[in-house]
Amino acid sequence: LVASGSSLSSLALGPLIPHLLDTYGWRGALLLLAAISFNLVAAGALLRPSPPPSPTSMEPPPSSWRSLLHHGGFLRYAVAFTLVDAGYYVPFVHGE
Repeated sequence: LVASGSSLSSLALGPLIPHLLDTYGWRGALLLLAAISFNLVAAGALLRPSPPPSPTSMEPPPSSWRSLLHHGGFLRYAVAFTLVDAGYYVPFVHGE
């Protein structure tokens, strides 16, 4: 399901890009694509691991974004998608 997202978005954005270019110009089209991509930040925030329950205290441990850098599963996921995105040819980036 996760891997199919990039191919589905390529199929959806292929016809959308020429429409955006005709309507808003190249600068407006890139701004709209950046806004769409920025929504992925909220989806990425959901990937944070939940903290383990503490049996001695009812207070939850403080969580920070820095703790993600020490979580092995998240690091493997981030590195894998960084490498995929570095070598992935996206035709809609090149416009018409």
